[in-house]
Amino acid sequence: MTERKTTPGFRVSLPETLVDLLGKRVIDLPAPDLDNGHLRADVAAAYDSVRAELPEAQLLVRRCRDLLDDPFGDGFAVLQLGALLDHYGLNDGQKAATVLLSWLGTPLRAFDKWPLWKPLGTNLAIEPMRATGSGYNPLHIDVVNATRPPDYSALLCVRPDPRGEGYSLVSQLRRAVQSLSDEERELLAEPVFRDGAFFELTGVGTEYAPFPVLDQLPADGGFVRFTAKMLPDMDPSDPHTSAVRALERELIAGQRRFLLGFGDLVVVNQHHCVHGREKLGHGQEDVPEQRRRLLWQMFLRTTKEGGR
Repeated sequence: MTERKTTPGFRVSLPETLVDLLGKRVIDLPAPDLDNGHLRADVAAAYDSVRAELPEAQLLVRRCRDLLDDPFGDGFAVLQLGALLDHYGLNDGQKAATVLLSWLGTPLRAFDKWPLWKPLGTNLAIEPMRATGSGYNPLHIDVVNATRPPDYSALLCVRPDPRGEGYSLVSQLRRAVQSLSDEERELLAEPVFRDGAFFELTGVGTEYAPFPVLDQLPADGGFVRFTAKMLPDMDPSDPHTSAVRALERELIAGQRRFLLGFGDLVVVNQHHCVHGREKLGHGQEDVPEQRRRLLWQMFLRTTKEGGR
């Protein structure tokens, strides 16, 4: 397996002045209440007023947008919020992280049964490739089988793997698609693919099954609906399976890998980038559950209603 050499350019630190301002303001800001799964408009306006107070906040947003939205870039960023969580604790720190993300898009709770920030712990009793499993989590976009998957997926590291493994993986989608043959792209454009169930979801449209991997829409409005998680259920002799595997190979060849530390917030633009995770370190059964890897996940909506 090959990978692209990682560079520190995707990591974004918070200026001390911004950490101080968020700490002072977060207690008085309204709770992140929702309306139909999205952050309520008046709450979003209150959060945005904080951004307007500080030039450093506006520079931070500009830097994040450069990393996330450049169609020729990699489509992800890692915000370093460790100092924020250290200074203000997990509860106020989570709220401050919500404020920061609201400057990039509208926070979205896609899964009805979970809070806005969905906890992703480490469960040794479930299938290892799942998000809360301990094994390799293949490259994918989240909520792939919806007509409107979230535009951004965000994962905040609350507790790294104490075994020092579980590297995060990201890879640029459309760059990989360009490396495929015309025949492979034609196969991926056919609506014959399926993955997972669809229920108790809000703000992501309706179920899309079967779906095409390539929807032939513009990059800012469409998705390369890729998930390697569907491969185990596909017929190995089907040419569509071969096309999916070809795309997976290109994504793996171009992937970046990095460890998330405490307070690292990885934000992925799902129009441009897939994400995944390498397996956690050996001996997870010897680690108490309350000390195993824990992430919090949130989604963001940046596009308006429309399309499919």
